[in-house]
Amino acid sequence: MFRSIIRPYGHGIRPWKSIKSIPRVGGIRYSSKWQNEGKTDDKIQFKWFLLVGVFGTMVYITVMQRIKEQDHSKNLEKYKKTFSEDEWNQYISEIQKKQLTLENNEECYLIPFANKEGGKKINQLNNKLGGDEYVSVLDLNQLVNEQINNSGKYNILLNQTLESIDENNDGFKYNFSYKLKPGIFTSIINDEILRIKEINPKMGRFIILNYPPNIKEAIKFEQNISNKDMLIKLNNNNNKNDDDIIQYFETVDKVIDINKISKLEPLIVENIPTNKQIENKEYTTPAVFKLHTLSNEEPSNDAPVIEKAQYKLRQLNQPIRYYGETDEDVITRLNKLSKN
Repeated sequence: MFRSIIRPYGHGIRPWKSIKSIPRVGGIRYSSKWQNEGKTDDKIQFKWFLLVGVFGTMVYITVMQRIKEQDHSKNLEKYKKTFSEDEWNQYISEIQKKQLTLENNEECYLIPFANKEGGKKINQLNNKLGGDEYVSVLDLNQLVNEQINNSGKYNILLNQTLESIDENNDGFKYNFSYKLKPGIFTSIINDEILRIKEINPKMGRFIILNYPPNIKEAIKFEQNISNKDMLIKLNNNNNKNDDDIIQYFETVDKVIDINKISKLEPLIVENIPTNKQIENKEYTTPAVFKLHTLSNEEPSNDAPVIEKAQYKLRQLNQPIRYYGETDEDVITRLNKLSKN
């Protein structure tokens, strides 16, 4: 009876080998899948690392090429070295399209040290030049003060860099902790002149007090505002710090003592045409802007400082300008040669 219950091998209870064919539990299967996903992530990370490396290399190469292009010493072959007469005249005409703020024979009198004992003499100068109706007096110290306290164009820059105010200074009394870009104070003067000319276009003379504060600003003045300028000395007791500015103008004979100025007739200028009107008059033709070589004749009194300096260098048989020299460098070299 019992034998009939027990089934033969293969028809009853399966042997141990058949148990091994049972599928693996889920944990083991999932463990194997996690290992494969880790290998895939490693491959993705390596691809991104390779991509970032290639991109960074391309950016580096591009930047280095731009830097190299700006190195004139290594790329002189890219710049034109010779010009025909027509090409040179055309080149100069493009440069001279830039207009000065005052180019209708207006006169500017610069007094860099006007704080001490200057009030009475400045009033006398004002009367000699035509009086309040024909002469405008600007004070750089006052204009900077307005910029700082009244939210002017340069309010933030000047406030953030202002270090001290020296009330005992005979000239420009503001000191800044940061070396400001050359021309910022000239720009302040320029804006005020434009404001005055808008109110009274016929204003012909300007007295500018406590300006220029340095030689670079003096150069910017002649480049952007007017080349008919003269430095006025109120007295002969300027300290050593004043000598740099005064000698800069003395080198080219553009300094005059206030007591030697005679009374002049009022200077009234005609209305200056706008930039658009000037362009329509075809002032850009090479015939008008033709570059003239430095004349053997002495420049006039109202000639630009740099023109006078170059004329004197020629008289001394010196190069009128070395490669890379700025206007300030030219005049400094002339000043040294004059002392020898």
